Amino acid sequence: MAHTSNQSTLDALNRLLAIHYRSLPMYLVDADPWTHHGDERATAAVADIVSSHREIVQRLAEEIQQREGVIDPGKFPTDYTDLHFLSLDYLLRELIASLDRDIDAIRRCAAGLEHDRVARSLAEEALGNARGHRQSIQEVLDALASKA
Repeated sequence: MAHTSNQSTLDALNRLLAIHYRSLPMYLVDADPWTHHGDERATAAVADIVSSHREIVQRLAEEIQQREGVIDPGKFPTDYTDLHFLSLDYLLRELIASLDRDIDAIRRCAAGLEHDRVARSLAEEALGNARGHRQSIQEVLDALASKA
């Protein structure tokens, strides 16, 4: 049975969806970053983030639809267009900054969902995932720094 939801919950769910669907890792799928031998770990970390984002986007979209809401995936930030054809090494630093912004935004969404157990659970899962993704990118950066 579909359950309805108030507009603020739908807005928060759509914000979470847009954070993930229009994230920097999702943008990089088509941005073609420059890579070289030795970038395999970084490439795998970004691919893991993209896979995770696609999964949470699907779940958020299903939840919005169950609540009879309209899915709004948003748009990519225009400053992402400056990131085409840059090295993956450079983009890892951009990913850290982007994940930090996402973590703050997800935290704000989660805080507004304390009245809705299901939506709050999705937000908290997304927050945990974002923190884990940030840690994995930081580990890749640390490994690169130790080789320099």
